[in-house]
Amino acid sequence: MAFRWSDLPFPWQAAVEQAWTAYRTGSVPVGAVVVDAEGVILGRGRNGMEEPPGESRLYRHHLAHAELNALLAVARPASELHACSLYSTLEPCPLCMGAVYMSGVRSLYYAASDPHAGSVNLLGATPYLSLKPVAAWGPGPRSLELFCGAIHTEYRLRRHAHNGADPVIARWRPALPEIVALGEGLYSHGFYPTAGKEGWDVQTAMAAVLEGCDLALNGRRVA
Repeated sequence: MAFRWSDLPFPWQAAVEQAWTAYRTGSVPVGAVVVDAEGVILGRGRNGMEEPPGESRLYRHHLAHAELNALLAVARPASELHACSLYSTLEPCPLCMGAVYMSGVRSLYYAASDPHAGSVNLLGATPYLSLKPVAAWGPGPRSLELFCGAIHTEYRLRRHAHNGADPVIARWRPALPEIVALGEGLYSHGFYPTAGKEGWDVQTAMAAVLEGCDLALNGRRVA
């Protein structure tokens, strides 16, 4: 699959960079950014559930989700965020959908669907939520969807390798078969330790995954 980092809009580049940092630090690989109407980034965040103390406002806590960290990084009142957008590398869960509504942000973009916890179906689901016209678009560009979904799959497989079948992957498999197959290829061929050993940045990692995508989906080696 031909891939050029420059083809990704800047907000997506920033969000996936956050996801890659979370992945390399051993946390859930989700990243998010908040941008204003001109595309200027106002806040960045990544999942910090498994992350040591550092740049993330929330860390080492089950509420330390990427979208919350990005929204908490924005030092503006909710009334000034109506023209702003949140970009997330994974479809937000119920916690993060609630945070989007309460933040004042009115537009949401996500790179990869989450058939397990994704909750864009909550849009306008109650009278209160109907009062706030939040709109969502996703999945994102196919290259980004594949990469973000695949590293999330690899993370789940690696983290739960000794705990039997992972319920998240079980839900993803019938809904996102290509993404799960790609993630399984990454896991079986040691993508995570290779990326760490060789010090890959996110551009190198995406190129490696997407250039080997066809091979992975045919059950052969990636990277």
